[in-house]
Amino acid sequence: MRTSWIRRDKGFSLMELMVTISVLAIILAVAVPSFSGVIGNSKLRGQVSELQAALNYARTEAIRQNRNVVFCHSNNGINCTIPVNNSWEGWLVGTAGAVLANPVVPVLRTGVIAAAPMKISSGPNLQASSANHAIRFTPQGLARTFATNAPLSDLIQVCIASAATNPNIRDIVFSSGGRNRIVATDNAGACP
Repeated sequence: MRTSWIRRDKGFSLMELMVTISVLAIILAVAVPSFSGVIGNSKLRGQVSELQAALNYARTEAIRQNRNVVFCHSNNGINCTIPVNNSWEGWLVGTAGAVLANPVVPVLRTGVIAAAPMKISSGPNLQASSANHAIRFTPQGLARTFATNAPLSDLIQVCIASAATNPNIRDIVFSSGGRNRIVATDNAGACP
């Protein structure tokens, strides 16, 4: 008869467990700061993509319906409103007549903007040309000021206040021809 002298202990020793926990702590200490930058970049890209898609949608609907369509700031999804401290809370796309109706009827699409640390603001021409920060797209797809029908070229700036996100500012620059593009800049984590 043969006797087996092999011990069949199950589990981990205290020393093995302590080594594993310390290695995990070191890996997490290195990975977490860079991961917050990835999350910030993802949020920024997502918000910029949503706004750019809304601008493209407004332009496309203006051409498709052969009528004026407005893209503007809205804090309630019903009508165009003035942003508090030039910081957008939401937006809407709707058909537009000769005046900016209150409410805009029909509203074609609305969106809500993520809260802090995200900040979205209008460029200087958009602020000066319209109290409601509105862009009117003509049936030809051209971007115009709402009140005067003057060509409108400006930007909508999306910023995230995070030094881990680099670059932390994306400008959606649009021309009077209705086209838009994204320009990325870094402001060391600060929003203007």
